[in-house]
Amino acid sequence: MLAVEEAVRRIVAAFKPLDSETVPLENALGRTLAEDVQAAMAQPPFAVSSMDGYAVRSADKGPRRLIGSAPAGHPFTGTVGGGEAVRIFTGAMMPDGADAIVIQENAIAEGDSVRFHAEAEAGRFIRAAGLDFAAGEVLARAGQVLTARDLALLAAGDVAQLTVRRRPRIGFASTGDELSRPGAPRKPGGIVASSAMGLQALIAQWGGDGHDLGILPDDVDVIAGLAGQAQNFDLLLTLGGASVGSHDLVQTALAPKGFVLDFWKIAMRPGRPLIFGRLGETPLIGLPGNPVSSLVCALLFVKPAIAAMLGRTEAASRIRAKLDGALPANDSRQDYVRATTQWRDGDLWAAPHPVQDSSMLKVLAQSDALIVRAPHAPALETGADVNILNL
Repeated sequence: MLAVEEAVRRIVAAFKPLDSETVPLENALGRTLAEDVQAAMAQPPFAVSSMDGYAVRSADKGPRRLIGSAPAGHPFTGTVGGGEAVRIFTGAMMPDGADAIVIQENAIAEGDSVRFHAEAEAGRFIRAAGLDFAAGEVLARAGQVLTARDLALLAAGDVAQLTVRRRPRIGFASTGDELSRPGAPRKPGGIVASSAMGLQALIAQWGGDGHDLGILPDDVDVIAGLAGQAQNFDLLLTLGGASVGSHDLVQTALAPKGFVLDFWKIAMRPGRPLIFGRLGETPLIGLPGNPVSSLVCALLFVKPAIAAMLGRTEAASRIRAKLDGALPANDSRQDYVRATTQWRDGDLWAAPHPVQDSSMLKVLAQSDALIVRAPHAPALETGADVNILNL
């Protein structure tokens, strides 16, 4: 059986960044940049007042003569000379000749003059042009996944359109006579196909464009029909049918259609029976049928494949935590133990769920981390250091 790290390496190596497309800024949330983005203008584009008050020359003393006002968006068009002041408001452009703001709390206006309780200080309460960023400055880098904060920043830089990676088109199909869709009639002995719902949500969350190809019965000819759709996708996924039972038909059905196997079976729990290969020019990952196994394997193998297609380098990052409960010695497979975490006295603690059966989706839903245990790891007691993956 292949080690998890080697399986990830071989899967990621099979993908390259996809072509790019241009989208409006307002449609770019969660998209991955294909190129660096520079500010089209400085922010602020000119010196502005950071407070309501009076724009003056700091070298002057005593009362000033009011010569005009400058609300935001309505700059004063003259020049502030000796002994003069302009009434100014937050965000307004600094008038020529002024180098200081006296806030209104320190001013008393009397007709067309104003006197101050505090002396003006050069540069005080003024935001210099380019204080936040300069025109031409790189605001976001290629490979960056855009957040709401990024969109606000790029808008401030007067950027209206972005070049982003095309979303990977990912087709996925569930296999099994026993499966039915949520809410649909179930045949005797049947169960609901739950993994596909979670998988589609994860694909979207990771930046892909998921297409549910439906539930395929345990029929070699029907499963073989996937070959006719492969060219429509950047990646094909199957759910179930990856093991060695008489109803595990993915490899049997697709081999005559040109499927070339790269590897099968990974030394991990949950999720050992995972398939990776190519169906024509399209990579295919055969995920296990058990719902927890399929979603954990999606996290470990599908997510980095999507990242590679989007031009991102993204490995599952592990962090350290303290074990909140004992664990027995591990066997020859890398183990991913569902757990809940909490902070106590400055330490992050991870409590493993007592039952880890790969069919138990409720345990996965209630977990926020996976404790990663290396093959042949020794038994651990409460308080031991462990590596976890955040969910």
